[in-house]
Amino acid sequence: MDIPFLGHVSQGALALLIPIIAVVGAFASQMFTVYHRAHRQRELLQLYHAERMAAIDKGIELPPLPADLCRERSWGTLGKYDRGRSNYRGIMTLLVGVAITLALWKTNGGESFWWGLIIVAVGLSQLVIHFLERRDRALHPPAGAAHSTESGDLRSPEDGGL
Repeated sequence: MDIPFLGHVSQGALALLIPIIAVVGAFASQMFTVYHRAHRQRELLQLYHAERMAAIDKGIELPPLPADLCRERSWGTLGKYDRGRSNYRGIMTLLVGVAITLALWKTNGGESFWWGLIIVAVGLSQLVIHFLERRDRALHPPAGAAHSTESGDLRSPEDGGL
C-alpha cells in the first residue's frame, strides 16, 4: 500500500502505526487543553491584578476577589460546571462504546469486540459519577443554594426560602 510521504507500507506496519498515532494525538490534545486552561487562568489573574492596581492608584475601595477565581473549571457555559452535560457525555460515550463493540463483533466475530467494552466502561463510569454527585448534592446542598418548597418552586435563602 502506497501512502503519500511514507511510500510503500505493509499492512502490519500500518496496523501498528494507527494506534501509535491515536495515542500520541490523545496525549497531545490533553496537553493542549491543560496549557490552554493555565494560560487563560494566568491572563485572568493578570487582568484582576491590573484592575486592583488601578483602583489603588485612584484611591477607590477595592472590590473583593470572586470566590471561584482559582477554582478548577470544567466544560459548560461561561466556565461553570454543567452537571447536565456530564450526564449527556456519559450517555453519548456509552452509546458510542456500544456501537463500536457491535461493529467490531459483526466484522471480526468474537476476536476483538472486547476493545469496545473499554469505551462502554468509560461511559458507565461517567454516568455513575453523575448520579453520585446528584445524590451528594441532594444530601448536602451547597450554602446559599436555592431550596425547593412544598409548592415546587425554587427560592433562594435571600427570597425567604428555607
